Amino acid sequence: MTQARAYTNIALIKYWGKSDITWNLPTSSSIGLTLDQLYTDTRVDLTDDLKQDQFILDGQLASNPRIIKVLDFVRQQTGSHKYAKITSENHVPNSAGLASSASAFAAFALAASDSYGLPTDRPSLSRLARLGSGSASRSVYGGFSIWYQGYDHQSSFAQSILDPVDFGIRVIDVLTDKKTKKIPSSQGMQRAQSSPDYSNWLSQSKMQIREMIAAIKNKDIEKIGLIAERNAMGMHALNRSADKPFDYFAGETWAVINDIHRLYHAGIPAFATIDAGPNVKVITDSRSCQKVADQLKNFGEILIQKPGPGVVHV
Repeated sequence: MTQARAYTNIALIKYWGKSDITWNLPTSSSIGLTLDQLYTDTRVDLTDDLKQDQFILDGQLASNPRIIKVLDFVRQQTGSHKYAKITSENHVPNSAGLASSASAFAAFALAASDSYGLPTDRPSLSRLARLGSGSASRSVYGGFSIWYQGYDHQSSFAQSILDPVDFGIRVIDVLTDKKTKKIPSSQGMQRAQSSPDYSNWLSQSKMQIREMIAAIKNKDIEKIGLIAERNAMGMHALNRSADKPFDYFAGETWAVINDIHRLYHAGIPAFATIDAGPNVKVITDSRSCQKVADQLKNFGEILIQKPGPGVVHV
């Protein structure tokens, strides 16, 4: 039996599109920041008496084809024929754009690798986590990390940029809506790739990757926030210009973003980013985070997060 814990990460430069569905390869590299409040604990038990894999999520028997896909790959790599009992506790609202799959598959990658005897170095774990959830490759690491686009299983992995994070960046989640999103991320990506602006967004993302790495190295929170906001707004614009247009923004999403812009124009470092869901995240600093939280608290539950650790045994 092996148990692992991993935390969610927020994508500062987004991954939004797949070049290979089977291997879960992205159309672009991405950069994330692992946070310290929302996490998943996952345990993997191997027993001889199981006739199939069993998945228990938050105390309930569940099914997840992506977990079976990862386990089948693990068994293929190791030559094992043992089935697994996977017990997962998610301390993240599922499928609401809060990166629950990132923490879930990063924790699962470590627990499964340990149980079946696969290597547990960080690049190997990030490759395995990627098979279940692309963003999970980044949650293997603490602090800032980059997930390389790559061209096959071996070359598409994540690597640390900065951990521990030695400057005062903070991320505030504004939880206006905890409901499951109507369009799953994988389906949203597929539709977004039909946008006439998609190739231009990919080119912009490549430039923003370089700019973001420089901003992180310079500990420049304003630059980090401005680049992240530009990248996120570009991603969501793709959804609206797709052949079958759609939008993750809910009623209050724009209202939150407008308030964040008002704060920035008043001289407070506050920048919006938003993943595949309605909930806005605010990039700010340790001095301003309480002021920003107070300004936005009427929109819903507020969660102030610091940079968090990579995947660990528990």
